[in-house]
Amino acid sequence: MNQPNQPNPTRYDAPAVFGPSLMPDSSACENCENWTISFETTRDAAAKLLPRFFELDERAFVSVHRITYRGVNYLAGGEYRELAISVDAVYNGPKETIKAAFTPVLWVDQMSALVSGRELLGSPKIYGRFPEAEFPPGGATFDAYEYDGRAIDARLMRGEFRNLSTLPAKALADVNARVKAMGVHTFGWKIIPSTEGVPDVDYPTLQLTRWQFDEARIGEGRISFLTPSPAEAPISSRIMRVLADLPIKEYRKGLVARGAAVVERQMTRRLPLPERMATGR
Repeated sequence: MNQPNQPNPTRYDAPAVFGPSLMPDSSACENCENWTISFETTRDAAAKLLPRFFELDERAFVSVHRITYRGVNYLAGGEYRELAISVDAVYNGPKETIKAAFTPVLWVDQMSALVSGRELLGSPKIYGRFPEAEFPPGGATFDAYEYDGRAIDARLMRGEFRNLSTLPAKALADVNARVKAMGVHTFGWKIIPSTEGVPDVDYPTLQLTRWQFDEARIGEGRISFLTPSPAEAPISSRIMRVLADLPIKEYRKGLVARGAAVVERQMTRRLPLPERMATGR
């Protein structure tokens, strides 16, 4: 058995005594959905959503992404849904500067995706529930809930799209060309706590997902953040209070898209400390 301190060790997940990880290096998924609502907020509000490794981009944009992955290999061809909050950010490393979105929180409805996201990628995933979307004329709506399968089933937010129109073929081709050239990178924060105070693990990550959209519609996207009590949503209530306090200065165009996605776990990178932290500035 390879040990973790050897070069290119075999990856193990808990419970590790039963053999190497069952989580594949990548997952190619078909007929996926990627719905996005984005808005500009104040810099002070957005900065509170970033850990110390990252800085705000030129404009303080926050996005809500409702994603459905179908045909997932490690789920025997099944699917899972997640909802991610992201903030446009910049990483100034000792050798490179990277612009990407940092995700301070994600809700997901499959435990395997939750565990691998937290332990392997540095994605702060917690458990949630996502009912089927509704499609009123010219639009779409979705909801997200905190859920424990028993007593907890608290609605956290509602997203709405109105006046959706199909993105022309040329514009869709341009989007796919940009996504293919760069991929969709997101920042993570891999943090594993310790009972002794100082975290056992504490560093930034860079993750990669590849998308190829078959169709897309754009229109007016709006998000409503609710504020359930700690009794109603014991894990999410403090998160929702922060999100609900975000000032919304201006919305960008909302996106409702469908296509293929590849989650490239083996491409996840551990990033060194940003230059300002490494030099003590």
